[in-house]
Amino acid sequence: MIDIELDNKPLTVPDGSTLADVLKHAETPYKGTTIAIIKGTEESKEATAEYLISTTKGDIGIELSAHQDIWRDAESGIINSGVRWAGRDALAFGPFKTGITPSHRDHEYIRWDVLFGTGGYAADHTYIVISKKLHTATHGAPLDGGVFGRIVSGRGVIESLDTGDSITGIAPVERWETIVNKIVTTDVSTGIEPGMRIFTYAAIELSQEAPYGAEHFLAAVKDGALAFSTVSHAFASTESLQDEECPLEQKEPRRAGIITVRSNGAGLGRIYISKLDKTSSPSHSVVGTVTRGMELIQLVEKDQAIALHVNPERIMLLGRTFEAAEEEMRERGITMRRDGETADSDVIVQQTPETTIEIVGDGEVIGHGVSQNNLIRIELYDDLAPKTIEFFRHALGLLKSPIGALPVFATYEDTRLFRVPEVKKEVMPENVPEETVLAGEIGVTSQSAKYAQMIGVKLTDDSRYGPSGEKFEYTNIIGRVVDLDKLQDIGDGDTVYVTEV
Repeated sequence: MIDIELDNKPLTVPDGSTLADVLKHAETPYKGTTIAIIKGTEESKEATAEYLISTTKGDIGIELSAHQDIWRDAESGIINSGVRWAGRDALAFGPFKTGITPSHRDHEYIRWDVLFGTGGYAADHTYIVISKKLHTATHGAPLDGGVFGRIVSGRGVIESLDTGDSITGIAPVERWETIVNKIVTTDVSTGIEPGMRIFTYAAIELSQEAPYGAEHFLAAVKDGALAFSTVSHAFASTESLQDEECPLEQKEPRRAGIITVRSNGAGLGRIYISKLDKTSSPSHSVVGTVTRGMELIQLVEKDQAIALHVNPERIMLLGRTFEAAEEEMRERGITMRRDGETADSDVIVQQTPETTIEIVGDGEVIGHGVSQNNLIRIELYDDLAPKTIEFFRHALGLLKSPIGALPVFATYEDTRLFRVPEVKKEVMPENVPEETVLAGEIGVTSQSAKYAQMIGVKLTDDSRYGPSGEKFEYTNIIGRVVDLDKLQDIGDGDTVYVTEV
């Protein structure tokens, strides 16, 4: 028999077992996602030259480049030292004792250099000096200038520190990617060895204080899994909802396991899971926390997906019939009320409140329904017009929701035109028709024409003009309407709802 751990719980399996045999004991059915295995009982996380200094105002990251022996010898004295002085050029923590040899020589320091300096040129009064700008000074440093590292994070914290603040702790940053005895795999034929620690999922607790950010995260989770676009020693992130807006609702330190969404600037909408302790950021809204299985996130690699248990599970009623939605809500103890068209077979196209966190908190939800005749199924040609489809999904909200609203701009004998609010995305020529546009094909006017971003559908084949009424060279074909007959009776000012098939 072989003794192992499965998701932090002890398990004994027969000799000769494979990962497939072990997965029969997992809490949830295996769906082909990435599994992490640490072989043996020792993780052997390797400390690097990077340290996290905790202060009364927040955390500062420093990467050592020299004098590491002096740092290690003085570390116990550095902890609990206070801000001795703070000026425009530099900030100093101390004093503490070292064996450095001070000099009277001036040195030039660039911004975010970290050096050993002294008071009164006495090594018993050594200080950590952080350069806040390019300057030349003595600082009582050794002949080589005393620079032993650079600030790599927490620069905003440094600007806020003043006398009265102090260091409260120092911890080395550990890099999980240096673990040698690890397996990151989807191969269920992998043989099981004694002492293996196997991680199949991560558990997520979403923040009650960030309902929209939590919903943003839930929208990125597909079929209980999250795929990572970028992985570094500091974070794992997904870009599946990049450029989708998400408000800043909660600003907190980004400690290991904290989940944030970029709320402004480059990478807007990108989701991050911190693997190291970092300071808070005005561009990152905290939306949740990894409560279990952080080992899996520490070891996952780029373009891999992991299984998640998210609390609370998403409530997304859009696209459901009232009958099906009410059954689901009863099972979750949520009261549901109907609005709009309210037959059992009518389809929900809006829910109030919008977010899962709010619905769970209120214990009730209102569904606004429309007839099945107002729900149009569409097929999009992702391989032929990926950029224009990205605009289309963004404009209709289809990246976060299974249903998108499409307001009718104008109707002609064989043409239906739709206009969404202007989106700050250029629609360049892509998948331009050559001879004939087929009935039901969806066209988007490119930037080449005056009425860019107009969306149209033809009810009949056309060899002269595209679905949005433009010449072929100004038209991008992005897909087709499956239920074309449902567009026959719509009029100006109506709204139809679309869902992808």
